[in-house]
Amino acid sequence: MPVVTAIQSDPRGSGGFAIHADGASFALVAAADVRELGLAVGASLAPEQMQRVEGRAEVFAARLGAMRILAYRALPSVEIQRRLVRKGHAPAAAGEAVGALVVAGLINDEEFARHYARTRSSRFRYGPSRLARDLRRLGIGEEAAERAIRVAFEQEGVDAAGLMREAAAKKLQTLRDLDPVVRGRRLRTYLLRRGFAAADVREVVKAALAG
Repeated sequence: MPVVTAIQSDPRGSGGFAIHADGASFALVAAADVRELGLAVGASLAPEQMQRVEGRAEVFAARLGAMRILAYRALPSVEIQRRLVRKGHAPAAAGEAVGALVVAGLINDEEFARHYARTRSSRFRYGPSRLARDLRRLGIGEEAAERAIRVAFEQEGVDAAGLMREAAAKKLQTLRDLDPVVRGRRLRTYLLRRGFAAADVREVVKAALAG
């Protein structure tokens, strides 16, 4: 059976420990895994324990991958797990790593959803249905998405109707030289794509063309 010949902290600063078996680096695991697996220099590793160490190494690697993603951009748990799997991490390991980060408070889906709704509504003038659709695509549940949008709008004092009028006014500046019929059609398509209700869009387009 392989024998643990060294346990060394990762010089790259990951917080993990490199396990060496028979003089060769075997796996990188979390500090807690070293204790829980009873790893110590001189210990023999039976086949089943080797498998356990490998499994913990997979989870630790997925955690490092998740942290790299979060360092670049905040994302919800489902989307982070999807990206980890696409990068080659085992689904079970990705799920466990992401779940641990959720428990630790490093991934917060509700906070992400509220921030997303605030920034996309103010920066891009997205309406409620567009925000909800985008949040669902990112893995946020329907009820959670709607709640986040409602809370974000309330906190920022955002009025969906006012937001739509702002979006319409800005878009109209680029449509001034077009035929009125074409201008109305393009403005309507633009506002619908931005996520505003069809009935409200009709009224805003009618008022914009009349003005």
